[in-house]
Amino acid sequence: MKRTDAYSARALIAAAAVLPLVVTGCSAGDTGGGDDTVVLDFAWWGDTTRAERYEEAVALFEEQNPGVEVRTNFAAWGDYWSARNTEAASGSLPDVIQMDLAYLAEYGQSGRVAPLDEHVGEQIDVSALPEGLVESTQLDGQTFAIPTSTNTLATIVNTDLLGDLGVEPPEGDLTWDEYDAFLADVAEAGTDQDPVVHGSVDYTQALWLFQIWLGQQGKALFEEDGALGFTQDDLAEWWGRAAPLHENGSFLPADRLDQLEGVDAIGAKETAADISWDNFLVRFSEGSGGADLAMLPLPADDPEQRGLFLKPSLMLSMAAGSEHPDEAAALIDFITNDPEVGEIFGISRGVPASSTAMDGFEPEGLDAQVVEYEAALEPHLTGSVPPPVAGFGTVETAFTRISGDLAHGAVGLDAAVNQFFTEAEAALAAGS
Repeated sequence: MKRTDAYSARALIAAAAVLPLVVTGCSAGDTGGGDDTVVLDFAWWGDTTRAERYEEAVALFEEQNPGVEVRTNFAAWGDYWSARNTEAASGSLPDVIQMDLAYLAEYGQSGRVAPLDEHVGEQIDVSALPEGLVESTQLDGQTFAIPTSTNTLATIVNTDLLGDLGVEPPEGDLTWDEYDAFLADVAEAGTDQDPVVHGSVDYTQALWLFQIWLGQQGKALFEEDGALGFTQDDLAEWWGRAAPLHENGSFLPADRLDQLEGVDAIGAKETAADISWDNFLVRFSEGSGGADLAMLPLPADDPEQRGLFLKPSLMLSMAAGSEHPDEAAALIDFITNDPEVGEIFGISRGVPASSTAMDGFEPEGLDAQVVEYEAALEPHLTGSVPPPVAGFGTVETAFTRISGDLAHGAVGLDAAVNQFFTEAEAALAAGS
């Protein structure tokens, strides 16, 4: 893979700037590379591995666009959005930002990011994207983000670790109770290991997995009008699954997860399974020193109703205040469609949404596993992507925080459910 000198220098700078994210220097649109140089600011969330790939892609863009300089910043998820909210309040968002469905409505409806429709067909080519994917990033018929990739959830298991424990990997379709029994078998076998091996982290804390479980019940996270699409009893049933799994050691203890400080538990070999985004297979493998990992379908009590959907995993939006919208749009197009960028990222950010980006490489090894997994799921994609409602991001933050408090024993189940509904309904009302 090509690595320019410019990329190498960038990677060293980026690797030292993960946390906290502090955007320094000129504001979006300022010039800093000479009178004739257009300077763009570009920010994303992710780890240092993603940063290295982005830096290489940016260096390639600058090489092909000598009149443009791109300044970059990145951070972990929570710090990323805190920084974006601060910038948005002062009108100084980076020209191009990585966007998530949870924040699309908040940033689009408030005028923080610009509609891209005037650039579609000009600087931005969407002809290589799957039909209907761009529509998932639209608000009132206007396009506010371009999807660069897709992903969905998968059950990822460390088959090497299971072999060490003498536990057989699951085969075929599992119900939720059967999956929980598998996690319990892992925990029992892992009691005498150093470190102790648990089944998985607490999967009930993942809002997107809750959305899929709701889809399996014929329900949804949000109604089309933006209201919650489930009841307190639904949430109590979901979060209620966790207590017995914490008690028998199937779930990694909440305090231990805190101590790992962002290290993937499955990579650290403290769990043997994880329900996570399929493209995380690459990251988990890197973190575990190249352990043999396999992907399995998610548990479902009815295999005909899996609740699955392909999510636009990473998207790119343009700041409404960008002084160089054409160049910013060109950067969005390049990161989305360029075959060399496709080669740089592989499947690490999800399966490339653009067929031209996919043309840049032949998926092998773990990348091929992810592509094959999504292809095999196509007949089972019975669920739908939640609508991008305003307040989605706040709802997700509340879900994660309150379920974490529940796991730590700081709040009881009924109180946790009541608290979530109070905060979620307030957030959705404020966004409407």
